[in-house]
This record gives sequence, structure tokens and C-alpha cells, in this order.
Amino acid sequence: MDPLLSNLSPILTLVGVIAAAWFTYRGSNRKLKSDSGLALLNEHQEEIAHLRAEVAALRRTQRIQGDYIGSLRRHIADGNPPPPPPWPEGLIT
Repeated sequence: MDPLLSNLSPILTLVGVIAAAWFTYRGSNRKLKSDSGLALLNEHQEEIAHLRAEVAALRRTQRIQGDYIGSLRRHIADGNPPPPPPWPEGLIT
């Protein structure tokens, strides 16, 4: 066997193993980063959905309050005596 190949073969094998390990490490880190990014994205989407539902409920309450204020003002403007119109269902807690 050629003496150059007998000395160079273990070195080339070692370099190949180290290169393969490095590429594997880099690939797994990318996967972990994308998985954590996806988890963060899912968490934010859930939070956005919750906030949208909360905003919708607040808008509904505000609309009911506005309608009730209108009915109270109409009651006063018509010169009707007390008692005022009853509370709307959505405002009674």
C-alpha cells in the first residue's frame, strides 16, 4: 500500500466525520429554531383570537349601552315620568 495513502486515510476519515457532524448539528439547529418560531407564532395567533373575541364582546356591550342611552333620552324628550325604561338584558350582570 502507498505510504501516503496509509497516513492520509485516517486524517481524511476524521475530517469527513467532523464535517458530517457539523452539518448534522447545523441542520438540527435550524429545525429547532423553526419549531420554536412556529410555537411562538401559534401562541400569538391564539392570543389574537382571544383578543378579537374580547373586542367583539366590548363592542356588543357598547352598542347595547348606546341603545339604552338613546331610549333614556327619548323617554325624557317625550316627557314621560319615572320610572325609566328597564335595563337591557346584556347590561345586567
